[in-house]
Amino acid sequence: MKKLLTTACLSLLLVGAYAQGSPSISQRATEFTRSLAPHVGLDDARQIQVKRLTVSRMEKEQEIDRMYVGDEAVRQPKLQAVAEEYRTNLKSLLTPAQYQRFEQWAATAPANATAAKP
Repeated sequence: MKKLLTTACLSLLLVGAYAQGSPSISQRATEFTRSLAPHVGLDDARQIQVKRLTVSRMEKEQEIDRMYVGDEAVRQPKLQAVAEEYRTNLKSLLTPAQYQRFEQWAATAPANATAAKP
C-alpha cells in the first residue's frame, strides 16, 4: 500500500507538472532531477541517466493522457504501469543506498512536489 501511495504521488508530481503546460518535458525532467539529486546523492553521470529515464516516463505519461482523456478506467492502470516501470529502471540504475534514499524522499512526495514543479 505504501509503495502504491508513493507511486501515485510521483505520478501526480510528474503529471501535475505537465498540466501546467508551459515548460517542456525536458525542462520538467531537469527540474525533477535537480530536486532529487541532493536527496539521493546523484553524481553528474547518474543525474543524466535519471533525467533520461524521467523524460521517457513523462513522454509515456503524456501520450497516455492524450490517448485516454476522459477514460480514467483505462488511463490510471496504464499510468501505474509506467510508474512501476520507472521505479524498476531507477532501481537498476541507482545503488541500493541511493534507491533507499529515493524511497524515503518519495514517501514525502507531497512536500517535494512543490520543489520539483517548474
